[in-house]
Amino acid sequence: MNVMRRSQIPLIIVGIIASLIMILPFFWGVLLSFKNNSEIFSNPLVLPSKFDFSLYADTFNKAHIGRLFMNSLMLSIVTSVIEIGLLFFSSFAIARLNHKYNRMSDLAYYMFLSASAIPVLTLLMPYYNLALFMGKISGGLLGVDSIWGLMLPYIAGGIPFMTLMLVGGMKSVPLEMEEAGIIDGCGLFRLIFNVEAPLLTPILVTLFIFSFLGVWNEFPIASIQLHNKNFFTIPLALAFFKDQFSADYGAMMRGVVMILLPQAVFFVILQKKIIEGMATTGIKG
Repeated sequence: MNVMRRSQIPLIIVGIIASLIMILPFFWGVLLSFKNNSEIFSNPLVLPSKFDFSLYADTFNKAHIGRLFMNSLMLSIVTSVIEIGLLFFSSFAIARLNHKYNRMSDLAYYMFLSASAIPVLTLLMPYYNLALFMGKISGGLLGVDSIWGLMLPYIAGGIPFMTLMLVGGMKSVPLEMEEAGIIDGCGLFRLIFNVEAPLLTPILVTLFIFSFLGVWNEFPIASIQLHNKNFFTIPLALAFFKDQFSADYGAMMRGVVMILLPQAVFFVILQKKIIEGMATTGIKG
C-alpha cells in the first residue's frame, strides 16, 4: 500500500500543477473584473482596492446580459436537440447498416471524417452566403441578423465529428440486443428508440452537452452574421464594452466571468454523465 501511494505522488503533483495552470487564469480574471482600466494597467497582479459587486449589476444592465442569455439559451437548446436527432440516425446508418450497404457506409464515414477536419474559419463566407440564400426563401427567419440563421452552420459544423463519436458507441452495443428486439417484433424505428437509445443515453447526454456548449461559446460565425444587438448571443456581449479607440477591460472581464459561470455550474452538476459518456465513446480527455 505504501509503495502504491509513493508511486502516485508524482501523478498527484502533476495533477495539482495542471489544475493550478487551468484555475489561475480564471481566478486572475475574477480579480481583474473588480478593477477599472487605471488599476488594471498600473497594478494588474495585486488585489483590487475593493470588491464592489454593484459593478456586476451595472455590467449586466449595460450589456443587456439577460436578453443575450435568453438568445443563447434558446439557440443552444434547439440546435442541440435537432443536431442530436440527426446525428443519431446518421450514426445508426453507418454503424448498423454497413453489412447491407458496405461501400456507401464506408463512403459516408470517410466523408464525415474529412468534414470534421475542415477549419471553421475557412467556412465563414460560405456560411454567410448560405444565410443570405436561406433568408430569401424563409422570409428572413433563417437569414442574416436572425439567431435562427445560425442553426444551419452550427448543425452542419457539429454533426460530422459527433457522428464519428456516436458510431464508436453504437458499435459497442452487442448485436444480440438488436437481434432480440427484432425477434420481439421491433421495426426499424422501434429498434432505434426502444433498444439503441436507452443503451446510449450516457453518450447522447455527453454529446448534447458538447453541442450545447459549442453553440453557447461560438463567436466567429455569430460575429459575421449578427449585426443587430437585439439578436446578439452571449459571447458577443463583450462588444458592448469596446469602441474604435478604447475598451473597458474591467467590464469585459466581468462579462467573461458571467459567460463562464453557467458553464462551470453545468459541468459540476453533470460531470458524472460527461465522464461516463466519454468513457463509452472512447474519448480521451
